[in-house]
Amino acid sequence: MRALTPKKSPPCNAAFTLIELMVVMGIISVLCSIGIPAVFRAIQKRDPLTESVSDLVEACAQARATAILRCTPMVLKFHPYEYTFQVEEMPRDINESINWGNAATLSTGSAPQSSMRGAPYKSDQYRLHDEVEIEMLDVNMTEHMDDDLVISRFFPNGTADLLTVVLSWQGEFRRVTVDIVTGLADFDNLNELATPKNPLRRRRGGIEF
Repeated sequence: MRALTPKKSPPCNAAFTLIELMVVMGIISVLCSIGIPAVFRAIQKRDPLTESVSDLVEACAQARATAILRCTPMVLKFHPYEYTFQVEEMPRDINESINWGNAATLSTGSAPQSSMRGAPYKSDQYRLHDEVEIEMLDVNMTEHMDDDLVISRFFPNGTADLLTVVLSWQGEFRRVTVDIVTGLADFDNLNELATPKNPLRRRRGGIEF
């Protein structure tokens, strides 16, 4: 008689456990949540209007933050005919009558000494996209779109001049507004705000409701 020999069990196939699969799916979801917004923003940048609005809001935020950190007034300086703007430290001998009506904000009290002394601050120059049009450029509720130079001030206490800029591209209108109390810039879509009873109406190179 043959001796009985134990049968060899078939080799066990390697496989992922449910926990391992859940961990991998969790990692993939985290990576997607991080990467997708960056890709979306990169795609949006191709839109000339979105790019110009983003640059303008960024420049306003830069002017406000720099004014607070340096304890010195900053200005957002526009050159409408050149479609350029940049952030600079406000000159002490600046002409108060250029384009604003709340000059008392600057003249009351002595200006605080800067806690970040150094060379005068001047940002890189921003340029609006060639296809984007300036429809409105108001400082303190006064229109200055036809001026060669327009200045909007940002102060160390976080306040700012009331700035309103409307940009357009292919029938789309975006309005950038700087709040006079908080100095924060925000934008809205004027096309979405318009209604049949309250349409967009142009006025001397600008639009209004």
